[in-house]
Amino acid sequence: MSKWIAELLALALSFSAQNALHGEEVASPGKTIVMQTKERYQSGEYAKFLTQMHEQYQNAGQAGALRGIFESAKSAMKDRPSKAKTIAKEQNQERNQRLLKAAEENPDLEIVRRIDSVVFFTPTRESQKLLGELEELKFHIPETAEPTLENKISALETEYYIKSLLLDVASHHGKTGSDLTEKKVALQLEKFDKMELAAKEAGDFSWKKNLSKTRDAFLAESTYKADLSALHALATGTLAAENPVEEKVKEIMMEYQPQTPSEVASK
Repeated sequence: MSKWIAELLALALSFSAQNALHGEEVASPGKTIVMQTKERYQSGEYAKFLTQMHEQYQNAGQAGALRGIFESAKSAMKDRPSKAKTIAKEQNQERNQRLLKAAEENPDLEIVRRIDSVVFFTPTRESQKLLGELEELKFHIPETAEPTLENKISALETEYYIKSLLLDVASHHGKTGSDLTEKKVALQLEKFDKMELAAKEAGDFSWKKNLSKTRDAFLAESTYKADLSALHALATGTLAAENPVEEKVKEIMMEYQPQTPSEVASK
């Protein structure tokens, strides 16, 4: 076992002991945002926003812009080198070790809950597989025009992928990080509802079960990404450091900043 892995495990045990001493675990800010968004979506608070996004999507289609958006995104996905991903993973492991050390003497700070959320995020192989399979469907070209369940789910995945891209464009005009996170989560929850309804109408309960699991995996990943984005925001100065620990976290994150916003979302 390498030295850094041994040190990381020791820090993990230390943080577990601290959590036990402080009683019930407090949710990270990212998890709070995601869970509150889920509740607000279920109560219908995002209905107007979702209607507006659908209108934007339809208008973009009528203007002939969707094909260009889709092809550009597809090309960007293909151009991601696997070697770069391997290097990024190694850098993230080193970064996480340093973040834990920066936070170990101040377990009650909000920034520490964000660090815990990022460092100890461990998606299962099943959740990674489910999310990966669904993501691949957005580039799926149907073999026939038949309205099969797979074609319907593929069409929904593509539609909501493009809606998310349209929302990214809108995010350059004043939306805050948490506002963008909430709206992206609401979009995906609507997508999952439509997919599960399609599976139910087709009588395919295997698909419906997998979609339910994929929704849970998406919510967990969204929590991780929300907390990670906040750490990156410290590095860019979008979020001001308010204490010595946040200053240290800012210094660490600045050393590991990705080159583009899309790289932040992919980590």
